[in-house]
Amino acid sequence: MSTEVPMMSNYLTKTQEEYFLGLFWQSCHCVYQILDESNFRKHYESLWTGSETSRKQSSLVDIVIAICMQYGVGFIPRTDEYGEATAEMDASDATIAGRWFYRRSQALLAEEQESPSLSTLQCHVFSVIYLCNASFQNMAHSSLALAIRTAQILGLQFEPPADISRPHRELRKRIWWTLYALEVKTCMKLGRPWSAAMRHISCSLPADDPELASLSCSNFGSWEGITWLSYTLQNLKLVLAVHAIYKEFYDECAEILGDNEWKSLYTNPDSLEACAKFLSKKISPLQAWSQDVPDALKTKRKVSGQPFSTDRSSLDVDLFAPLWLQRQRLVLELLYHNLAMNLYRPFICCSLATNPCNPLAEGHGISCVNHAMAITHIMHQVLTQTDILSGWHEPYLWQWNAAISLIGFTLAYPIAPSTPSARKAISDAITVFERLGNNFAMAASAANVTRDLAAKVDFLIDRFRIGLTPPDPFLNGNFDPESGGGRESHPILQPRDSTFPLLEDSGMESSNFGFAMDSFNVFEPLSPDGTNMFENWTFT
Repeated sequence: MSTEVPMMSNYLTKTQEEYFLGLFWQSCHCVYQILDESNFRKHYESLWTGSETSRKQSSLVDIVIAICMQYGVGFIPRTDEYGEATAEMDASDATIAGRWFYRRSQALLAEEQESPSLSTLQCHVFSVIYLCNASFQNMAHSSLALAIRTAQILGLQFEPPADISRPHRELRKRIWWTLYALEVKTCMKLGRPWSAAMRHISCSLPADDPELASLSCSNFGSWEGITWLSYTLQNLKLVLAVHAIYKEFYDECAEILGDNEWKSLYTNPDSLEACAKFLSKKISPLQAWSQDVPDALKTKRKVSGQPFSTDRSSLDVDLFAPLWLQRQRLVLELLYHNLAMNLYRPFICCSLATNPCNPLAEGHGISCVNHAMAITHIMHQVLTQTDILSGWHEPYLWQWNAAISLIGFTLAYPIAPSTPSARKAISDAITVFERLGNNFAMAASAANVTRDLAAKVDFLIDRFRIGLTPPDPFLNGNFDPESGGGRESHPILQPRDSTFPLLEDSGMESSNFGFAMDSFNVFEPLSPDGTNMFENWTFT
C-alpha cells in the first residue's frame, strides 16, 4: 500500500460514519461474528461525547469503518456515463476504500501491543479481513501471525473462565475459532504453514442455541431451527474437515515424493495416481459435512437440484428469508465449493493428457472443474438477478480462483467432455467480473485477463478438434469422477501435435500454480524470472 499522508478531509463526518457502520451489521457481521453489537454501539457513541464535529480516536471503530467503506463504496459505480468519478471517497476502487481509517487504526494498535485487550485482537482480525479484501495477501498473512500471538497472550486458545457471563465466554470462543479458521484458509490458499497447532487448543467449539442468540445483542434471532450464530459453527466444521484432509493429503504426497527420489509427481504417473487414490479415501468427511448442514442454511434449488452439489441447477433464492440468512447460505456454499476445488486442483495437469491410465487423477481433475463451474454458476445467477452479494469481496476472490481452474482445465484437456461446459463457464466468469468491475478496479482487470486467456483457449480447442475423435467412453462422458471408476487404460487426449508448445514447457505442469495468484494486488502476476506467466500461454 502507498505511503500517502492522510488529510483531515479524507475522514468522514458523523453522519457519513454512521451510514457506513449501518452497513456492517448486515454484511461483515453476518459471517465474522466477533463483535458484541450493543457494546460496540455504546462505545461508538461515547467517542462523540462533548463534540459534534470530531470523535475520540478508536482503533476498533476505525478498522470497522474501513471494512464498511470497502463494502459500501462497492455499490457506487466507479465512473458515470461521462467517465467522471462518481464520488469523492475512494470510489475509483472499493478495494482500497477506507485506507486512511485502516492506517490510523494500525497506528493506534501499535500502542496496544504490550498490553493487548480483546478489542486489540478484534482489530487485528478485522485488519486481516480488510487486507484480504484488498488482495494484499502477504500483508494479511503477516497480520494473521500478530493476531494469533495476541490471542495466545489473551489465552483464547483455552476454555474461557467459568466466572464470566455466558455471552462473553461464547464471544471469546467465536473470536478464537473465527481467527483459527481464517488462518487455516489463508495458509491453505498460500501453501504456507500455520502457527496454531490443534494439540495446543482446549477451547471448545462455540454454541449456537436460541438462548445464546437472544443474549448476543444482535437483532437477527432464529429461523427454522437455526440461529444467526449457526453459520460460525458450520463454517468452522467445514474448515476443520478440509484442514484435516489437506494436511494428511500433502503429508502423503511428501512421502510418495520421497519414495520417488523427490522427483515431480507430474513426471511419474504411478505416483500421481497413488496420491489421487489417497485423496479418494480421505475426502469422505467433506462430503459428510455437506449432508449434515441444516436445511435452513442451504439455498434451495429449482426442480430437483440439490444444494452443495455440482449439478449447476438454478438457485431458488428465498426472498422472504432475512438478508443475513440469504447471505450466510450463499457464502457457506461458495466456500465449500472453493475449498473442494482447491483440494482437487493439483490433478489438473498437462502430463495426464499424454500419459495413460490415471483414472482417479483424471477424475479428480474433473471434480475440480465441476466445483469451479458450480461457483461460477452461483455467482452469475446471484449477481445478475439479485444484489445479495453485491459489494462482497471474498466471493469475488473465489470467482477468480474458479476462473483459474476453468482455464487450466480447458488448456490441459481441450476436447474432454467437460470442456464445452467449462468454456461456457469461463464466459459466465467474464460476465461476473464485468458486473463486479463496475465497482472493483481489480474485477475489471480480471475480466480483461480472463477474456484474453479465453481467446487462447478457443484457439487451442479449434486446433485439437481438427481430426481428433474421443478415444474411449471416458471422453464420451461415461465416467463418474467422484467415484473414480469405470475407465480402462486410455489417455484423455491423443498425443498432441508437435508444433504446439506444451504447457509443461512453461514450468507449470499443473494448474495448481493458481493458488499463488491472490498474493498480488494487481492482475499481472509475475513468474520467478520476472516475466508475465500468462505470456507462456501463447500459441502460434
